[in-house]
Amino acid sequence: MTKDILEKVSVDKENHEYLVKNYPSGSRFGLMKEVFLGRMNDVSKANWIMLIFCLPLFAVLVYASMLAAKDSVYAPFSSNFGIGYPVTDNAQALYDEATFATALTRTCMLLPCIAIAFVGLAGVFNVIKYHMLGANVKVWKEFFKGVKNNWFVHLWIGAIAALAYFLLEMSICGFGVPSFPLGWKIALIVISSLIILTVLTFAMFIITQSALYYLPMGKMIKNAALFVRSFPLQNLLIMIASSIPAVLLMIMGDSFFLQILVIMICSMLGFSYIACVWTDYTHFVYYNIFTAAIENSTGKGKKKRAK
Repeated sequence: MTKDILEKVSVDKENHEYLVKNYPSGSRFGLMKEVFLGRMNDVSKANWIMLIFCLPLFAVLVYASMLAAKDSVYAPFSSNFGIGYPVTDNAQALYDEATFATALTRTCMLLPCIAIAFVGLAGVFNVIKYHMLGANVKVWKEFFKGVKNNWFVHLWIGAIAALAYFLLEMSICGFGVPSFPLGWKIALIVISSLIILTVLTFAMFIITQSALYYLPMGKMIKNAALFVRSFPLQNLLIMIASSIPAVLLMIMGDSFFLQILVIMICSMLGFSYIACVWTDYTHFVYYNIFTAAIENSTGKGKKKRAK
């Protein structure tokens, strides 16, 4: 732990005392297992409420899939068959153009939906916070209390995450442009992937701070930037661990049974699982860093008074 972090972080001492007082003993993995499995009823209930905020996102995905189906049906695949007269449009070029237009439409429509979904995460993280600290709460009440208190923080961090997603999606769509150099295509995907990883890590610290502490926006941003910069390896491992629901959705394949199973699991537990992983990790960071920062500042005060 560097002295630089201890001197730069901003601490909400009153609410940090609540964390210290209720900080559980034992391993962090054991705590997450206890909350995630031992209180599955509350965890799944918070996830089901969260799905209300995802309805616009689901609607856009359904609409986009219908557009994609339309493009594949109406593409003139037989237009280049025969002697080449009369001249007709190139079928593959028309299909590529329609695919890119559909992807662009879908991505632009998803941007506000992602921001709205992030607002719902305020409720999930508020519920999970109390469970991580051993409290028994009413899920509906604490969910919407979290949304009421932190909707603005989640809205703007969700907007930033949506823009990062837009950059990644457009980089992926760039592979369908034949005239674009391959090296640039790969570079854009790598850069946009690093950007979205950094944004999500930053969001993790902003979201969990807003759930636990009452800090001004500027101080939360400063703390989040410090933690993103100071713990790159730990942050990366946590991002990988929390991406399991997304990975399951991507690899579920064409099996109808497997698709139903994965969708049911993610619908019941996906967002709450992410909240458990992020909250468990960040509470550990806050407990150690903020406690040491308070002790460091108190020690400085004592030395100054002694002089």
